[in-house]
Amino acid sequence: MARRLPLSDVRPTQLYLSSEKLAGVLEWFDFDEPNYEPLPAFEHDGEWYLADGHTRAFAASLAGAETLRIEHDESVREEYDFEVYLRCLEWCEDAGIETIDDLHGRVVSPNAYQELWIDRCQRVSDDAHETA
Repeated sequence: MARRLPLSDVRPTQLYLSSEKLAGVLEWFDFDEPNYEPLPAFEHDGEWYLADGHTRAFAASLAGAETLRIEHDESVREEYDFEVYLRCLEWCEDAGIETIDDLHGRVVSPNAYQELWIDRCQRVSDDAHETA
């Protein structure tokens, strides 16, 4: 079931955004009347975190939205390696990334996004599977 939470109450789980993905979202995003599918989020230690949809959340922030439409998504724990998400939460905390607005200045080229974010997450996932 979808709900609205204040933008500041939904924490990111990634450190960077892809400029290419952002450009794609900005092509269809209606800044006058933001309307998007609820973003998948999960609750952990009493906080709400985005599981996906960071680029759409960032566009909503740029549009001046005060709330985000989220939907509780337990597949993060059931279908994905939750240890990787926990590591991402640590990275965000270490970098001071607490809200979507903290991603300003962290929009990077597709190549940099691949190197700085995707490859980093893949290494953690690979390490987790090697030690399992």
